Amino acid sequence: MKSIRIKIFLPVMFLLAAFLLPAHSYAQSSSEKKADALYENFAYSKAAEIYEILHKDDPANAKYIQQLAYSYYKMVNYKKALTYYALLVQVDDQKPQDYYDYAQLLRIDGRIEDSKTWLEKYIVVLPGDQRATKQLDNINQLINLKKNIQNITVTNLEGNSKYVDMCPTFYKDRVVYSSAKDSFSMVRNSFEWNNQPFLDLYVTKPGSNQVFKSDDKFSSALNSRFHEGPVCFTTDFETIYFTRNNFLKGKVGRTPEGVNNLKIFIADFVGKEWKNIRELPFNSDLYSVGHPALSPDNKTLYFVSDMPGGFGETDIYKSEWNNGTWGKPINLGESVNTRGKEMFPYVDKNGFLYFASNGQPGIGGLDVFAAKKEESGNYLVVNLGAPLNSQHDDFGFVINTDSLSGFFTSNRPGGKGDDDNYRFKVNEIELNVLSFDGHSKEIMPGTKVSLMADDGKVIDSKVADAVGSVDFSVKPGLKYQLLAENKTFLPEKKDIKIQKTLFDFRQKEDVFLRRNNPYLTIEVLDKETGLIVPSVIVDISEGKYDPNELEDNNGVIRMKMEKSTNYKFFASSPEYFDNTVEYSSEGKEPGEYSMTIELEKITAGKQFILDDLYYDLNKFNIRADAAIVLDKLVRILIDNPDVRIQIDSHTDSRGTAESNMTLSQHRSESVVAYLESKGIAAARLVAKGLGESQLINKCADGVDCPEVDHQANRRTVIEILNPNIRKVKRGTKNVYYF
Repeated sequence: MKSIRIKIFLPVMFLLAAFLLPAHSYAQSSSEKKADALYENFAYSKAAEIYEILHKDDPANAKYIQQLAYSYYKMVNYKKALTYYALLVQVDDQKPQDYYDYAQLLRIDGRIEDSKTWLEKYIVVLPGDQRATKQLDNINQLINLKKNIQNITVTNLEGNSKYVDMCPTFYKDRVVYSSAKDSFSMVRNSFEWNNQPFLDLYVTKPGSNQVFKSDDKFSSALNSRFHEGPVCFTTDFETIYFTRNNFLKGKVGRTPEGVNNLKIFIADFVGKEWKNIRELPFNSDLYSVGHPALSPDNKTLYFVSDMPGGFGETDIYKSEWNNGTWGKPINLGESVNTRGKEMFPYVDKNGFLYFASNGQPGIGGLDVFAAKKEESGNYLVVNLGAPLNSQHDDFGFVINTDSLSGFFTSNRPGGKGDDDNYRFKVNEIELNVLSFDGHSKEIMPGTKVSLMADDGKVIDSKVADAVGSVDFSVKPGLKYQLLAENKTFLPEKKDIKIQKTLFDFRQKEDVFLRRNNPYLTIEVLDKETGLIVPSVIVDISEGKYDPNELEDNNGVIRMKMEKSTNYKFFASSPEYFDNTVEYSSEGKEPGEYSMTIELEKITAGKQFILDDLYYDLNKFNIRADAAIVLDKLVRILIDNPDVRIQIDSHTDSRGTAESNMTLSQHRSESVVAYLESKGIAAARLVAKGLGESQLINKCADGVDCPEVDHQANRRTVIEILNPNIRKVKRGTKNVYYF
């Protein structure tokens, strides 16, 4: 990128050099002194011309090699810089940074293995440089960054000039960009860093082929004799934020060393022109602030700065709009920023941040990255890969998410000038499909996944790899169907639509397969609290099942049911009464089913009603159907030999209170007699009649009620008097029951 850097300097009045060089002999030639002065004043292109002549006359001179390497590197003439860095790393007084820069040039030149070698040498000298370590760890993955090359069309725009054309951005139905194309002014202002004209803002209305043919100046009020751009606009296009050298109202601002830094200015569109030009509150004469980008709601401003306290050469910051002003800059952190340069942010309408970096692992010099903010506050950063990125500088990325097309800037070979504007169009994206077991959520290697058109026609079929993954190329905005098939699982279809809201030109879809049988999940719950009883044991006393397909996880049981089968489950747990529940798979389609079993906890004073224990009117003898209910109570008492109970019998309100009290006492005594006949000791049993004294509804004397309500009052309640439990082993499966 032979254009704007985060610091832009005036061609005159420099007091200090940006880089200090070793002292040299006083017996310098006049040519060498002139070259040194030009270099120290950032006129690298002119300095390099003289150093070339000096080097030709004295090719072993280490200083000339160093100055040529540094000059061409700063001019972003990577080809020539590589030539001299290859010599520089061989001289005796090279610096560790020379190893790192040489490795970057080799990487840009596509010589990945050589780049790795010199990175390793650099890390040996400076093992604490995480930037180099991270890049070394990722260098073997660079080949993967080229996977999009067949799916994205990149076109060099016809309107590019032989000079710098860069950073297009959307403006209504037009595009605004910065260019150094000669404006045929009476006095040509040139920038001695690379001997190019200064950048002005231009506007064009792209044609059907998105060609930039216009060279109309965007605004005479905004363009100055210094650099303008990049820019961004509010969503209503009534306000512009633009980068310019420190120049306002005819006055040039400089650091004490004479450096003219960048600032972000704001202007409003009033009538037919941009007016009311003012600065951001955090601009400074001492450092640069530039490259503005607004969030979709216009409330967050992203920008680039080399202000003190950052992570690298230039960092990306943000500022929040609050109470009518922009707040204190916040660094985006080291998940985005590195020791290198992070520049040219852009935010799409979905809030994804795009930026250029030469510090994040990439293909070339500056690469374009996308960043998505996570809940932790950090950013997930991905390289957009080739062909958007090349072995050279790629930056100034903007995207229309509705059409998945946009623009970016690059100095890759084949352009018309130094930095050129390019158009890109995403033709296809990668669809990644992962297959899972619908219950366990484990990956399903070997799953056959078919990609089908919306009408069901198969487009492609692939078998999932060891991590359950397959990839397809799909077109944005279209609808597809996925069909996943795997052995004993049911085929699973899924309708999908390929979104245009994309993070890294990749969409992920998960498919969950169900087993080819009905599955039953049983939860055993405490009847009062509704919580899972963790120490429960469930015995499948009736019904065939596959023990290998049965899972028991602390009160949650899952089993594969046979088709058309009746099951009986017996659940027990310490401190609870057991319970028996029946379930049938009759008519159940393959899929997931659920059932709960409630257990009553045994505690002192605990009461529970003996359901279905009925008596004939005004009688207290134990009927045959009542005996079945009492037999369950017998089993509980036998299995819990230390438990003592009280049998409370209640009547309805019909009849006198005295006769009802007598009747209820007889009924309780009948229950005790029956339990004793089954071997339960009398000392463990207490009979108590309560008559109509504790009605549970409104059916008192004189109230007309249906029979069902009277029946509710005629109940027998068991109260636990002694909660001590001694479990008794029962059966052959080491299962303990109450």
